[in-house]
Amino acid sequence: MQKLILLGFFAAILLPAAAAQRVTVKELEQKLATPVVVHGPGTLQDSQISAETDLLQQLGQDSVLAPQIENLELSERLTPVTLKRFVATYQLGPQVQMALEQLADRSALLDPPASELPVMAPPDAQTQHKIVASARAWLFQTLAHLPNFFALRTTARFDNTPLLINGRDLTVTGRLHMQETSTREITFRDGKEVVNPLNPARLPNLAPGAGLESAGEFGPEPAIALLDLDSGSLAFHHWERTSSGPAAVFRYSVPSSGSHYEVNYRCMDKALLHKNPSYHGTISIDPASGAILRLALEADWKPGDPVSHIASVIEYGPVVLGDRYYICPERSLAFMVEEANACVRGRRSRNPGPALIMLNRTTFAGYHRLGSTSRIVSEKLLDSAASPGPASPANAQQPAAAGSAPPQKDQP
Repeated sequence: MQKLILLGFFAAILLPAAAAQRVTVKELEQKLATPVVVHGPGTLQDSQISAETDLLQQLGQDSVLAPQIENLELSERLTPVTLKRFVATYQLGPQVQMALEQLADRSALLDPPASELPVMAPPDAQTQHKIVASARAWLFQTLAHLPNFFALRTTARFDNTPLLINGRDLTVTGRLHMQETSTREITFRDGKEVVNPLNPARLPNLAPGAGLESAGEFGPEPAIALLDLDSGSLAFHHWERTSSGPAAVFRYSVPSSGSHYEVNYRCMDKALLHKNPSYHGTISIDPASGAILRLALEADWKPGDPVSHIASVIEYGPVVLGDRYYICPERSLAFMVEEANACVRGRRSRNPGPALIMLNRTTFAGYHRLGSTSRIVSEKLLDSAASPGPASPANAQQPAAAGSAPPQKDQP
């Protein structure tokens, strides 16, 4: 069995993080709906309605509201649908949008608000068994046998290390901020994901660097979770709304004795952790097709482990490959926390600093099927095309262009 591997190569000393205010999604929306008053030079009056004033108001709202959102922590999941609605309804600026995206990422392991869940009776035991069986069939018969294709994998890396400007660390409050963005081309061939080296002419972005790495979106991670359930537990929890209709959400847990989820942690080329921890999470399944639409996985850890809060979320959706739709990874998140002084174990430190928090946000785009098409033309048709018969100018028809619609008859 192919195993999922999470790797961390890092070391940092951080300042204490600020305490976050815990809010619901509804309370977050109330904050977004509250007008922001911008003080000081350029203070805006209600009577000013010009386009310039609207722009200044948005910029002022951006600078005031974004730090407030960064200090929030959600008690419910902020779904992509709700996030898009917030941006459109309240005309949020780029800084606020970025803060909301990060807030949504950090809430990915939670359930959506109860008000967003469809009111549906839970399926009976027999139906639940069929849904899980169909998910196994979809995983091993469909996802593992996708047509050959290539796609772009873009990863944005966030952590809470101090910002370095002009060679000096800025004082920070422990908030996550982007460190880098890297793009690479991946190829799915014969049921396996292959990472291609970057072509500098096509992709000038950074190659993946040190830090948190994750893999397994195209099959290994959900396969591990489903196979490990033979020694774990699974129970229906709730229904969720998706673009494809209602999805059945199951909660699961796997003990360490039956775990094939592998975690590796290294620092300065020295292996500090290698284990198969127990883990738990949720899996969302389309009851009609068996397609896995979302998988959340959170590893369990013990006091003294150099890393903790290891978790991942994979979201699947329809993409076009050739002339057909397939359910493929659209986005994934990876989380990990390096405990204070984990990378300098055995040494004494007067200022250990807080833990290092890491978040990777990965998107998959540019799906393109690999293959070629061919057409067999008979010898008789070739001879006919080479020696066309006479045709009167009035009745002659020009051949249709490749890919165009066939010529239409004149209407009376």
